Amino acid sequence: METNHEELLDEILAIEAIYPDNLERKVEDCSIVIIKVPQHEYIKIQISFPPEYPSTLPPRLLDVNIIPDKSDVFDANYLKQLFQEVLDSVFHPGIVCLFDFLTELDAVLYEGEGPGEDSTSKQQDLKELVPIDPFEGWFASDPITDRGSTFMAFATHITSEEDAFMKLDILKTDTKMRKVSHIMSAWRTKVKNENGQEIKYQDSDDDGEAAAGSRMLHLITIMDVWGVMVIVARWFGGAHIGPDRFRHINSTAREAVLRAGFKNSQ
Repeated sequence: METNHEELLDEILAIEAIYPDNLERKVEDCSIVIIKVPQHEYIKIQISFPPEYPSTLPPRLLDVNIIPDKSDVFDANYLKQLFQEVLDSVFHPGIVCLFDFLTELDAVLYEGEGPGEDSTSKQQDLKELVPIDPFEGWFASDPITDRGSTFMAFATHITSEEDAFMKLDILKTDTKMRKVSHIMSAWRTKVKNENGQEIKYQDSDDDGEAAAGSRMLHLITIMDVWGVMVIVARWFGGAHIGPDRFRHINSTAREAVLRAGFKNSQ
């Protein structure tokens, strides 16, 4: 408990240093705070931190208040539900999350504020911006760690290139995925045009890890699987591991593809 409390105090002190005018009120033990959303100070949120935070339990959003001038733009009850979804999505046991939460709120509210939109359309836009589970529909390999770098692959079923890119964009919203050094990818899909002809699409992306994407594309080609997108995330540990990285990339990619239910024809 003491460790949790110290981590919470350190987190609140950091937030006060980063946003000195935004932390409006806190109880003595910092278990409840009221903070104005950075860049959107017309919204105040009240957050409760349970004794088990951050070890096992996430914070809870107690209340959302909007100044009268903005009350016709956003509905407080809706924002409370939405903000709690964001809070749940950024929390990972053992890691403090308040800064990540406030950063996500800034992005969500910024995207949702467009001139000429009514309240209903804004709220619908906000719903679409925050996926509840970025990993929905993805199948993961076991991670491989080598000299400080960690490799982990994810595979999913796709129906088109647009579907592939959309799922990848959603996956990248996860807090841990935003911290990776490289997200290499490869995909293959078949679609029918208006004349009923089957068109094949396949491509890859190295994302800075030279030749990695093309090797992954070669892998799923020899596996003879279609309607698949596979990505390999690498968290770089500072040490270069040479050609071994390609062995880890292919190994995790193949495992994720098989776990996604694609049959290896080889």
